[in-house]
Amino acid sequence: MQPIDLTIIIPHYNVPDLLEKLIKSIPDSREIQVIVVDDNSDKQKEKLVRVEALYKERVEFYINSTGIKSAGSCRNIGLEHAKGKWILFADADDYFLPNMYDVVKSYFETNYDIIFFTPTSVVVETGEVSNRHLKCERVIRNYLRIPSEVNAIALKAVQTEQPWSKLIRRELIEKYNVRFSQSLHWNDILFSTIIGYHSKEIYASEEKIYCITKSKGTLTTYMDECSYDIRLEEYIKHCKFLLEHYDSSLCRKLHVTGAGKLYMAFQQHYGLKKYIEVIIKFKKNHIPIFNVNTLNPLYLYVRIKKSKLKKKQDERYYIK
Repeated sequence: MQPIDLTIIIPHYNVPDLLEKLIKSIPDSREIQVIVVDDNSDKQKEKLVRVEALYKERVEFYINSTGIKSAGSCRNIGLEHAKGKWILFADADDYFLPNMYDVVKSYFETNYDIIFFTPTSVVVETGEVSNRHLKCERVIRNYLRIPSEVNAIALKAVQTEQPWSKLIRRELIEKYNVRFSQSLHWNDILFSTIIGYHSKEIYASEEKIYCITKSKGTLTTYMDECSYDIRLEEYIKHCKFLLEHYDSSLCRKLHVTGAGKLYMAFQQHYGLKKYIEVIIKFKKNHIPIFNVNTLNPLYLYVRIKKSKLKKKQDERYYIK
């Protein structure tokens, strides 16, 4: 039996047309195992059945039968069936660029644990470049410019929380039995944090293999408290891991604090009771709300300017 070099794992929910576009962007090769795990789609089921019928010869289709609805549950199912030496994750509404396989296969015989690729992003309706990839791109470029310990940790475990656009050695995932959270939101942040911590040899590339999509009409500026609370709990787990496994001075440089999430609560106008509740949660988990860097007036000014710029960019791409 021919060995499988690469497994691509895709959670899917209610976007069969986009899923088909993603599958088409993956070369038809026996060296590639493609796994799609449907999160119990309740819309466009006929289209999903059609996609399954068309691609069943080269794609393994599974259903999330855990009873816990989340992309994390789907990815975990994918990992249980994975056979490739390397793993790529993809979201069903994104797609790979034409040169993807030629780029990634050049790393198959290397000793790296993770190879980080610079993603790009587009607005679906217009095809113009979006802003969704900029954060990840900035972290990769910072590391390539100055491969310091701080920039390496920022790359591995802090700023590139998403699982996509990086090639991960499956042996690393299985050795430490790392799996995704089954929460509805931010189920990938702790997975990426732990995998990043355990990776010894990493490589970052400005080569682009993956495109994140952004659609008009989907921006929700108001986040309900339930969704916020789920994100908060996952972020707290992320911070606790960093504080337990990295030097405190590094964590300060990486801004491992509750400031951003408290600011998010202010943005959503949840009220004084909620703000106090958030502060108490961080205190109970021994996570600082602020540090010297986050209280620096220049740092605060830059954060506010970036927040305003991102809001303006989002307003260009989305219809509220």
